[in-house]
Amino acid sequence: MCSVAKPIIKQIRDNREALDFFETVSLPAEDEKTQAIIMNFPTVYIHNWQDSGAFEVYVGETNNIFKRTRQHYDAALNQPGWRNKLSKKDASLFIIGHEYFNKSLTLDIENRLMHYMMSVERVKHVYNLRDNPQTSYYPMEEFDEIFGKIWRGLGKENKNLFPTESAIKDSAIYKASPFHKLTKEQEKARELIIQKVSEALEKEETKQLIFIDGEAGTGKTVLTSSTFYELYCQAEESNKALKCQLLVNHDEQIIVYEQIAEKLGLTEKYGKVVSKPTTFINNHSENDPIDVAFVDEAHLLLTQGKQSYRGENQLKDIIDRARVTVVMFDENQILTTEQFWESQILGKYRNQAKAENNHIALYKQLRMQVDFATMDWIDSFTKERCLKKIPDTFGGYDIKVFDKPELLDVEIQKKAKESVL
Repeated sequence: MCSVAKPIIKQIRDNREALDFFETVSLPAEDEKTQAIIMNFPTVYIHNWQDSGAFEVYVGETNNIFKRTRQHYDAALNQPGWRNKLSKKDASLFIIGHEYFNKSLTLDIENRLMHYMMSVERVKHVYNLRDNPQTSYYPMEEFDEIFGKIWRGLGKENKNLFPTESAIKDSAIYKASPFHKLTKEQEKARELIIQKVSEALEKEETKQLIFIDGEAGTGKTVLTSSTFYELYCQAEESNKALKCQLLVNHDEQIIVYEQIAEKLGLTEKYGKVVSKPTTFINNHSENDPIDVAFVDEAHLLLTQGKQSYRGENQLKDIIDRARVTVVMFDENQILTTEQFWESQILGKYRNQAKAENNHIALYKQLRMQVDFATMDWIDSFTKERCLKKIPDTFGGYDIKVFDKPELLDVEIQKKAKESVL
C-alpha cells in the first residue's frame, strides 16, 4: 500500500498584512495542487505566541482559512481574550492542509493537536474550550499516519513548540489529559455522570454520591479529567456559575492536575480548582457546599486521622461538603493502614450509589492488551492469591521474579531506556 502524501504546512506572521501577502502573493506562486488544498479544502491552523518565554496557543479548523482568520482579527478589536494577544505579541500562524482533509478528519486532527499541545512543557496555555472527537469517517484508517507526518513537519519548523511524539506520550499530562478520545464505555459513563450532576443541581439536592468502580488501567483518571473539564465547559457556554473541585490524595498526580487546570485557563478563571482532600475539607463548610467534588484515586482517602486531618473518614467529610461527589475507586490499590477500607463501610457507599442508580463499573482494560488466558493468570495471582500454571504464550509479555524491589526498579529503568532508543 502506498504511503499517504505529505501535508502542506505554511508558517506566516500572525497579522493582517502577512495574511494578505500570503493570499495574494505567496500562495499564487505555489503549484496548482497546493493552491487548491489551501483555498478549497478544510484546513487546520495554530495561532501561537510567546509570553515570558513560554508559548500560548489556539488550535482550530475551518473551511476557509482566510475568512476565519480575518474573523479572529476583527473579534480582537471588540472582545477581550486570546485574540487581543495576537496584536500585542510576536505571533505566528501555522496553516496545515492535506489532500485527504474533510470536516471529520480535520476535527480529529484539531483534537489531537490540542491534546499534544497541552502536553508540551513549554506551552503554558491552550485557549480552546473543548474537543469534538469523531467516530467513523473516511479516511479514518489513515489518521495516525497523516497526523504523524503533520507533527513531524511542525517539529522541523519549531522543535520547542513541537517536540517528538515519544516525548509527548511520556508526559504525565498527556496520560491524564481531558482530550483523550474516550472509549464507548467511558463516553457512556461521562454522559451518565453529567446527567446525574445536572439533575441533582436542578433539584438542589445535597450529599449525592456517584460511585465508579474500576481496576488500574480502565481509564478512571481520563474519565475524571474529561468529565471535570466538560462540566466547566458546559457551565461557561450556558453562563452558569459552577463550583467544582478535583481532589486527589497523591502528591505527583495533584501536580499534574494543577498543570492541566492552569494550561486550560481554569485556575485563572475560577481560582484553585484542584486540591488534596484534607485541604478541601479544612477550607470548606457543610453549611456552604460546593456543587461537585471529583475524587480521583478515592481508595487513597484516609479512614483515620493523620497529620493535619483530624477526622475519621475523608469520604464522608467530602460528601458533606458537596452537592454531588463523584469517586473513582479501586480497592485493589489500597497502600497503607490509614487508607484501609473495611468491606462493610465500603459496601455501604457502593450500595447507596447502586440504590440511586449512581453506580458505574469500568471493565475495559486500556493499559494492557493481552489475551484472556494471560489476564486470567494475572487476576488469579493478584486478586485471589492463586498461582496458576503460566500460560504457554504470555500475551507477548515477559514474566520475571525479583528478590528485591530495587532490582525490579533497575529493570524498569532499563526497559524505559530501551523504549526510547
